[in-house]
Amino acid sequence: MKNSDTPAPMSDGILRDSPGLEFPDWSGMLPHRSRMTFEEAVHWNDEMLSLFPTPKKSSKLEAQRRCNAEFVL
Repeated sequence: MKNSDTPAPMSDGILRDSPGLEFPDWSGMLPHRSRMTFEEAVHWNDEMLSLFPTPKKSSKLEAQRRCNAEFVL
């Protein structure tokens, strides 16, 4: 592909009709050949989610849940 720092004009028809545009070759991409049942998909999603750390809760939500009782000794 060609690199250029200048923007192409919006009225340029070459953007719309060019046979010379280069696109990635996806001929080697294989579609998913196996189908999962709903239960298998849920189990697979749970496994994939366990690979990521749990997201941090928002500070606003944490402030709402925080106990504001005064501690007296």
